[in-house]
Amino acid sequence: MKQLKCYDVLVTGTSGRIGPIWVDTLEDHGARVWGIDKDTCDVTNQSDINKYVFLMERNGFRPNVLINNAAIDNPPGSDATFWGNLDDIIAVNLIGAARMSAAVIPLMIERGGGVIINIGSIMGNIGADYRNYPEGFEKPISYNLSKAALVQMSRSITTQYGRYNIRGVTLAFGPVDIGLPESFLCKFLKNVPLGRPISIQSLQSAIVFAITCPELAGQQVLIDGGYTSL
Repeated sequence: MKQLKCYDVLVTGTSGRIGPIWVDTLEDHGARVWGIDKDTCDVTNQSDINKYVFLMERNGFRPNVLINNAAIDNPPGSDATFWGNLDDIIAVNLIGAARMSAAVIPLMIERGGGVIINIGSIMGNIGADYRNYPEGFEKPISYNLSKAALVQMSRSITTQYGRYNIRGVTLAFGPVDIGLPESFLCKFLKNVPLGRPISIQSLQSAIVFAITCPELAGQQVLIDGGYTSL
């Protein structure tokens, strides 16, 4: 069943690890998808965003769904520090999402509504446990800050634009089963009640639910195998 055939979906960060999953899932369910990656549009640059939105409109694409998926981080193996790369991570993960949202909301109002889905993380709800990572690695606090702020942005978009039938939703996930290092999984999964990472099926189910559930608004959906319930 092509249950998303009435939706035009704009997805940021399509060249990353999770972006292709969103694109494939949405297209399989009948949606029209327009993708943005770092080579086509800089989500931290307002001029870039304005040009891209104009290009979409000129090509007859007026999104009623925005998935703010673009994000950066300093993973294990990088030279990350707890306070490092603060400006860049916040600029992409939070300010970029806010600027994209501001650019497409007028198009959603003209269409009679829409949904902005912010891709969050369990790290927006907890502190990073250094014991899960290699010796000497520090998870940048800016990643956690940016993901926590997306929850508030979803709330604020809903309260401000709900009168126009526009919803803000945050989908927050634990580690997704896509090439995760075994050393990390062995440590992390000891504290996951279900004992497994997040499956691609969970991502697919969550994104379709967030788009099609008309009263899911201003909330975070946290999918973590029970990790934060301990």
